Amino acid sequence: MKNFSKKLSLQWRLTLVITLLVSVTCILMYFFISRSAVTGMENLENYIVQVDETGSEPITFHVDPAVLFPDLSDQVQSTKDLFRIRSIIATGIIILLSSIGTYFISRHALSPLHELSTKIEKIQAQNLSESLEIPESNDAISHLTASFNEMLSRLDDAFTAQKQFSASAAHELRTPLAVMQTNLEVFARKKEPSTEEYREIFSMVQEQTGRLSHLAEVLLDMTGIQTVERSETISLAELTEEVFCDLASVAEQKQIELIQRDGDCTVTGSYLLLYRAVYNLVENAIKYNHSSGKVTVNIHPGKAVLAAASQPHPADCAFVEISDTGIGIPPEYQEKIFAPFFRVDKSRSRAMGGAGLGLALVTEIARQHGGQVKVLESNAKGSTIALMLPIK
Repeated sequence: MKNFSKKLSLQWRLTLVITLLVSVTCILMYFFISRSAVTGMENLENYIVQVDETGSEPITFHVDPAVLFPDLSDQVQSTKDLFRIRSIIATGIIILLSSIGTYFISRHALSPLHELSTKIEKIQAQNLSESLEIPESNDAISHLTASFNEMLSRLDDAFTAQKQFSASAAHELRTPLAVMQTNLEVFARKKEPSTEEYREIFSMVQEQTGRLSHLAEVLLDMTGIQTVERSETISLAELTEEVFCDLASVAEQKQIELIQRDGDCTVTGSYLLLYRAVYNLVENAIKYNHSSGKVTVNIHPGKAVLAAASQPHPADCAFVEISDTGIGIPPEYQEKIFAPFFRVDKSRSRAMGGAGLGLALVTEIARQHGGQVKVLESNAKGSTIALMLPIK
């Protein structure tokens, strides 16, 4: 029965439910009215007749209707049977007319929903940007259409970002492959390559496969972020200390001094992901810093309006501010640097082995934790980037 009801359309479900309610109501009314009427007829047993003459005592006597009307009992029984039959017929007609009326009224009431369903069926990946027309009725259908348009807009943004990401990823993968193919083709044309040429070609292949391996690793990291458990209690100061330990040799090579200010905040999330986010930010600060420069991390609580928050008011946040003494980021690039595969200086980034996904990965990790990352300030003396995470 349950499977059968699931196969019915909404119109038929409404018709059946309302028909059932009308049927129960009519049957109850029939039994109540019929019982009352029949009981009243059965009470016609005796009449009490009172004669009152002026100036005398009233005279009361009983009259048996059966004596006066011998056929009264049969007539009462016949009237009861006829009343029952007519009541049953009237109840059936009322239920039938109510069911038919409910069917057509529900079809008319659900017609906007059918129209909305037809419009939704026509939406494809190519026309996600086309919003549906919102009815002026200001009812549930108009609210549903508005909500659907908002969802459609979010899907369009996500789909566009995915297409751009896929195109950029394909380009990044194609570049080292094209370099290897070109060099190998040139090498294959040489009749007697020297030992030095063999070393050069092997070095080139090793470098390009390293780039491909690094890019594939970062892409896998980005696709697996959503499935990582985020319920650990994390001390950001201890996490930063571990990052500094792991990057100490990299900083030493460039003679960069790593400084961690006093201060700590505790957040809930994934230690692995937040470690990766802070690691990428500190590593970038080291890479794009001047020799003998400084990288300073300052952790403190504060208020911030998070882009991922549902309420547009300041929330309690943990700030992880990473400051460097590098060349700074031009104002027009301070928001773009968090986009996948974006580089301010492409030649310099590739020379340092960057894939253009480090800050994009940080952005995604922050978003998965309900936070965000942004450039607080940047000039010729250096930059400060803040990772802001909600304190729960």
